[in-house]
Amino acid sequence: MRIFKNRGDIFFSKTNKEKSTEQKILITALVAIVLFTVVFLSVTAIKNDFSAKEFFAPEKLEATQVQEEEYIPPQINGKTNYLILVGEKNNLLFGVIVQADSDNISYKLSSIKASTVIEGESLADIYRSSSAKNARTAVESLLSSKIDYYISMQSDKFAEIYSKFGEINYPVLNDIKFKDNDNAVPYSLRIKEGEQKIRGSQLIGLMRYYLDEKNNTSVANDLFLSIISQQVNEENAQNSEELFQYFITNCETNITVKDFSAAGDKIEVFSDERSGVNIYNAPAEYKNNKITASSLKEIKGYFVK
Repeated sequence: MRIFKNRGDIFFSKTNKEKSTEQKILITALVAIVLFTVVFLSVTAIKNDFSAKEFFAPEKLEATQVQEEEYIPPQINGKTNYLILVGEKNNLLFGVIVQADSDNISYKLSSIKASTVIEGESLADIYRSSSAKNARTAVESLLSSKIDYYISMQSDKFAEIYSKFGEINYPVLNDIKFKDNDNAVPYSLRIKEGEQKIRGSQLIGLMRYYLDEKNNTSVANDLFLSIISQQVNEENAQNSEELFQYFITNCETNITVKDFSAAGDKIEVFSDERSGVNIYNAPAEYKNNKITASSLKEIKGYFVK
């Protein structure tokens, strides 16, 4: 068979013609199958709201969000008052009253001068003549509230214990260059303004300076609150047994091992930063070494139980 007579000779053999017919039949069948499939899928898609995204996505895709485990602290309650006395031999340098309030998860603090007059006698004289126990009794009388525990430390032991728990950072308000040689316990203080890492000996000097020289109990309170808030932390809580043993062997106190063990949950809560511990500064205003009546009334409100 000849095609395109004027353009050359092109032939289809009979055998090729038969094969060509078979190919056409197969191609026609394939096209029919494809068309049927397309139509079928289209109808199904319209009927079932089908999309490629829905097809490849899981049947039920639920978004999951990794959440941090919620901290559930132990249940604690009650208020505990402490009296901290720092002295050198028989001379009291200063005192600090602290309440750990487990009801509101907070610290309340008021520092007091050694010269504070209570019922006609200075706290320093009471400390000198009849020990820390009677100083505790005098402060209970002053506050009209119970002091659960007293802690009496010599200045060098206080500095050691303080360093054992870790030094603190504190923003000193002004450059301080001070020397007192007339006091029964002389001291000098030299420290620059700004954020400083405070050593134990510096801290004792700063407490004495703010209380006795500047008559600024509010700053003294703030300084000691910085100690508590920075040193009562998770790291020290993990080493609390070792630190407590070191503590009770270097000071005079009525806190026992049994008391410490019973306070385990409280230690956990107060040392965990997620607890959001609040702090309250209860400054004492003085007149002739006596806390003024109005100031004393406010302070009593902080330490009532």
